[in-house]
Amino acid sequence: MTENQIYRIIARFVPVLLFFILMAGCSVPGKKLILRGSVIPDYWSEKKHKIPPHKKRGVIDALEKVRQKSASGGSLESLGISTLKEAVVLLEEPKAAAPFIADAIACKNLWNGRNGGAYYWKFRYWCVDMAGYLNDEKFAEMLFLIASGNGEKDKLRVRAVKSLREMKARSSLKKLFLKTDNPAVREETAKALLYLD
Repeated sequence: MTENQIYRIIARFVPVLLFFILMAGCSVPGKKLILRGSVIPDYWSEKKHKIPPHKKRGVIDALEKVRQKSASGGSLESLGISTLKEAVVLLEEPKAAAPFIADAIACKNLWNGRNGGAYYWKFRYWCVDMAGYLNDEKFAEMLFLIASGNGEKDKLRVRAVKSLREMKARSSLKKLFLKTDNPAVREETAKALLYLD
């Protein structure tokens, strides 16, 4: 075989080989092989997919009522009193409520675009408070970021520390105590650590 003949054979089979490789990548097993490891599943999104539609609707309705009440301009205390019914609804279904409360705290998904109101921080405050009762360790990361975030209101940061205490998140509280220089947050963190010891 001459060198010219070898090149012709390769030229015929390379496009066919590439076609089969491409088709293998388009099949379901091929996609799994290609995508495995490149896409990190979102913890909260996975939880949402497991919630039955009727429970999802109940949670969203309860949170929307809280959001509307928080926009009324009342105090945090009056917001807490006026939303007891909604809190009970969410506490009855903690697994269904957790991902939507996480979205509200992070100002994303369903609640994205609604955070421009002057009182939206009160809705987040209420959700941060609820996160402490829902017993999901993933909230500890979110609450730590709020408590340590200099761009957050002090009341919201202190409430995040109290929720971390309710969750008994000692490691997050210790890390926060070493990291923060905000006097109110530092004092509340010290109280939480003493309470847990």
